[in-house]
Formats: sequence, C-alpha cells, structure tokens
Amino acid sequence: MLRQGTYVIMLRSCGQSPTISFNIGGEDEPTTLLRLAGRNAELIFKEIISALSRYGAISPIKISQHEEIFSIRDDLGPIIGGFLILIRRTNNPKKWLGVLNEVLEGKHPELVIAFESYLTMTIDISRINKFHSKKQKQALTPIVLDASSRALKEFVKVLLKKRENINHF
Repeated sequence: MLRQGTYVIMLRSCGQSPTISFNIGGEDEPTTLLRLAGRNAELIFKEIISALSRYGAISPIKISQHEEIFSIRDDLGPIIGGFLILIRRTNNPKKWLGVLNEVLEGKHPELVIAFESYLTMTIDISRINKFHSKKQKQALTPIVLDASSRALKEFVKVLLKKRENINHF
C-alpha cells in the first residue's frame, strides 16, 4: 500500500502543449510520479477535476493563467494515480473518463483496488528497475509505465466486458 501523503495534480499550459503532473509528498519533498502531455491533456485534467469536485475531493492550491494546481483527498489520490496510468498514451481519453466517473460513483469497487494496486506495483517495479537516467524527474520509469498502462487497459476491458455480460442475464 502507498504511504499516506499529499497527492497533487497540476496542469501547466506554457509552451506547445499542456502537461499534467501527478505528484505525491508534502511541500518539502514532492515527487512527480508521472506526467501526461499532449493535445488531450487539458481535457483529461478538466474532467478529472470536475469528477473530483463533485465529491468535494479536491482543494485548489494555485490557479493562474498558465498553471492550475489542486490537492487531492488522500483516499482518492491512489485511484487518480492508477487512472492516469490507465489513460497514458490513449487515443480515446473520453472512453476512459467515463470509467473514472463510474469508479468514483462506486459502481466498480474492484477497479478501485486495481487502480491502487497498479500504481503501487508501478512504483515498486520502477524502484527496482532503473531503466532511466538519473536526469529523469519523475519517479515512474517510462518502460514500466507503458507496460502497466497496457496491462491495466486490458484488465479493465475484460473486467467491464464480463460484468456487462453478467448484467444482461
């Protein structure tokens, strides 16, 4: 299980494309677990913030023209971290954003465990396997993130498909 800490999600909109950063830790030593950049980053960020705000699960830290930073409630931080692993390199984030909303609504308690477990597993494997240079500023290595993301996508697809089949009978 992850240590309790402060989970922070931020969107930086300076430069060519917006970037989401997901951090853990206090103000003294925050660690960037992962970053997502690209044309869908702003959409993903806004949807995550909207979903969390419905449950009173975020607090703004800083909002400016080029940067939005929010603290995530500790019980939901690992879920958001796992979700960000899920949507890494996806071509269709809208498909997965619906899954996040359903998880937060309590429709898929098994995915809560999956998101938390995949985040923990990705952190642990990244610590063991140093596939990155010391210059890298995020704790999770790209090769481990890519593998975890692919595996988590497949896991979620199979689980939701089986659940859908069971509910049709």
